[in-house]
Amino acid sequence: MRIAWMKNYQGVTDYDIPSGAGSYVEENQDGGEVYNFYPIASKYYGYGRVQHNKSIHLEKLGASKDDQFIDGVTIIFFARNKPLGGGQYIVAWYKNARLYREVQQLNKSIKYRRYFNSISEIGEAYLVPEDDRTVFKVPDDGPGQSNLWYVENYHKKKYLEDVKEYINNPQNYIHRLPKRKGGGLPWQKDAELKKKVELAAMEAVAKYFELRMFTIDYKHEENLGWDLEAHLDNKTLLLEVKGLSGPFNTIEFTANEYQNSKTNKKHYRICVVEYALNPSNQKIYIYYFDKRGWVCEDGSTLKTVEVISARFEKTLKKHT
Repeated sequence: MRIAWMKNYQGVTDYDIPSGAGSYVEENQDGGEVYNFYPIASKYYGYGRVQHNKSIHLEKLGASKDDQFIDGVTIIFFARNKPLGGGQYIVAWYKNARLYREVQQLNKSIKYRRYFNSISEIGEAYLVPEDDRTVFKVPDDGPGQSNLWYVENYHKKKYLEDVKEYINNPQNYIHRLPKRKGGGLPWQKDAELKKKVELAAMEAVAKYFELRMFTIDYKHEENLGWDLEAHLDNKTLLLEVKGLSGPFNTIEFTANEYQNSKTNKKHYRICVVEYALNPSNQKIYIYYFDKRGWVCEDGSTLKTVEVISARFEKTLKKHT
């Protein structure tokens, strides 16, 4: 089931707003799936929207055409990772779940959940930590435009086996960091020319994206308007890195950086590293652009203040 992207799926908060799941979610910042991991009497009541109010074809999972639900189903939720460029990844699953053909309604006395089409015992459900959600990608030629994907019909049979391996051992699923293009930062050469805080910030951001399966290409010496490029499959993110030795309050852009942040805003990411030289306090903020402006997954936004500058040139007084 394709659902919106959230951190916790325990309701909408200032720091956990659903995204990447169509116009309704984007406009209302809400959706039926926002409580998929909100516990109600030892159970999770899940929801995945079926387009055009169609029924779920339970017979594809072994039920008869008259059955209104089927038990023992593994339901895998995937979502579009908008902050990291839009690829679709597995974010959660229910094992041994009950799946309904039609949307069900809970007792109105339950405050946080009204509609659902699946039920899972809490011990049978798993929410992938947000930092690990680029480990397992959903193939582009899999679900297509539908929010429901009966993966057993997928033509690449090995994919299903890989999925089973992943959900059985998510913590032990092995992946390797991709190699950096260009051999990484030339520390010895550049140490005399660049501030340590800038180097440390770029290194921290590079590692952040490498852990999410991106390949990093350093562009900081090319004056492009961004410092790094992060590549994953057929997409590229343009990363402008701002390193700070203390807490994050304000950052400044050059004219070139600012222009590129507007021109390439779909692919541009503003990466701020506070306490860049102190690993115990270091924190990274990744801002992407949507209708709210530049936003981070922690709910913070960037306020843009345009600064007017001028150049003064010396002239010689002419004598007559």
